Amino acid sequence: MSVAGIITTSQYLTFRLGDEKFALDISQVREVLDFTIITKVPRTPEFMSGVINLRGGVVPIMDLRLKFGIPRSRRPSTPAL
Repeated sequence: MSVAGIITTSQYLTFRLGDEKFALDISQVREVLDFTIITKVPRTPEFMSGVINLRGGVVPIMDLRLKFGIPRSRRPSTPAL
């Protein structure tokens, strides 16, 4: 195969849920946000963590571990400086 035949590259956002690894084509990702306060919403499925306010809009937050049937994990503690 010649170098001229290799002209496309792809980028992926990768993440891990439990022991599983996932990847999304970067063109499908709008933005990656810092963690913020999530407001709980009554009577929603367990996998729905709640909603956040993003620049005046309401954005639903899902726990994909629970949606995909992966057990909930403990949050890692913040490393000491």
